[in-house]
Amino acid sequence: MAANFYREVLQEMKRILLIVLLLSGMALSQKRGVMPTAQDPRQPRASQHGPSPAASVLASGAQPAATGTELAGDVPVITLRGLCPSEKPADGKSCATTVSKDEFEDVLSAVSLGGQAFSPGAIRNVADSYVQNMVLADAAMKNGVDKDPRIQELLRLVRLRTLADAYRRILEEKYRTPPPEEIEKYYHDNISRYETVRAERLLIPKFNPRSPKDESGTFQKKAAVVAAEIHDRAAKGEPLDRLQNDAFFKLGITPPSVVPETGLRRRGTFPPEVEREVFALKPGEVTKVESEQGGFVIYRLIDKPTYSLEQVKGEIVRDIYQKKMEASVKGVLQSVQTEFNDQYFAPPTVPRPLPTPGQTPVTTGPRRMQSSHSVKSSPASGKPAAPKATPAAKQ
Repeated sequence: MAANFYREVLQEMKRILLIVLLLSGMALSQKRGVMPTAQDPRQPRASQHGPSPAASVLASGAQPAATGTELAGDVPVITLRGLCPSEKPADGKSCATTVSKDEFEDVLSAVSLGGQAFSPGAIRNVADSYVQNMVLADAAMKNGVDKDPRIQELLRLVRLRTLADAYRRILEEKYRTPPPEEIEKYYHDNISRYETVRAERLLIPKFNPRSPKDESGTFQKKAAVVAAEIHDRAAKGEPLDRLQNDAFFKLGITPPSVVPETGLRRRGTFPPEVEREVFALKPGEVTKVESEQGGFVIYRLIDKPTYSLEQVKGEIVRDIYQKKMEASVKGVLQSVQTEFNDQYFAPPTVPRPLPTPGQTPVTTGPRRMQSSHSVKSSPASGKPAAPKATPAAKQ
């Protein structure tokens, strides 16, 4: 039994090492442009649950000698002659190691944890990397590399990271598609976040463009007086383009041709004090004279539309996903209190945020770690679509 147990341990170590090496090869291939971007979630192998990943992409147009759907799951798709599973046969005959279709598609599933879709060329590159790693790993085992304590510790760390990443992927799958009723409730609970304003913006410069260095401040004082006068007229409803022309003529400078509009602006895009005033306006009303970096500014509200639920649905999905991921990961991490020995560890220079999906948590921070940083991540399917340019009018 001890021999069987040891053999199983070695096989498991070999499998993990192969996956690590294969993932490294995949990352290199992706950097070279071989791997496509993430598209559809991975599909199970054909023999059990439908079309295989290889068969799916090959069916899209490539014509190999035999497609994946023509092969049974136990048919070898890779044969390594001269690579012996254990010892060479006693009769001296050459030995071989085979990889069946089902076994290779298990490899595809393992290296496609992020949901990548494989092109035919990428599948062949996976196979090439897998073969090389099998041969090299076999050589490593025969040379006792697996018995090196450092390698054993590395395999343990790889297992920890793989489990941590797998847990995050479980959370991603759980939270990436909130139900419609939750999306609708989030929209109505946060309706103010989806309000926008469109306003005219009258600017009276603080500094004379002909003489920027006004050390006495005479021009700026005059501009402040003119801005106050213009504001009173704007509050009575006079057109801002006419008022802007009058202001510039009084300051002795050439006015612009039009009064620019702000376009659709959401909360968070104005300075806080300006935002409160602009969003409190009714159509036709003006703000007080705002002192901004470029000059004295007066805003007149044109309208205040609100994005529809359909327009911000993608944004809401992202927000719900991020909040739930943050709460789940933080809850797990904060369920354990970590203490560091100050006699050994130096204090951290910069606190690290919680790890995003696909990353391994790094235990750094205060002596007793109580992280409260946000998880800034997005679903594996990509960021939700931004709202359309023209929102529906607020009902």
